[in-house]
Amino acid sequence: MTQEEFKQDLDILEAEISNISTQLTAVNNQRASLVARLQQLNGVAAYLRGKLNMEKPEVEEEKPKDETPEEKSEA
Repeated sequence: MTQEEFKQDLDILEAEISNISTQLTAVNNQRASLVARLQQLNGVAAYLRGKLNMEKPEVEEEKPKDETPEEKSEA
């Protein structure tokens, strides 16, 4: 490869890095906004539960599936 080809490849990679960095910043901003909204909604829900003398509803967590016989024999 010639110096010019290396330069072109580098330019392409730097443009892609910049693009991905911009996308990541946007996603981080969206995440921060969603976290703030979730906290606000949880606060309002807690306030309303208090007004109604209710306890926080139980949130059902996903339980891990039972191990298959193959997994048990490997342990």
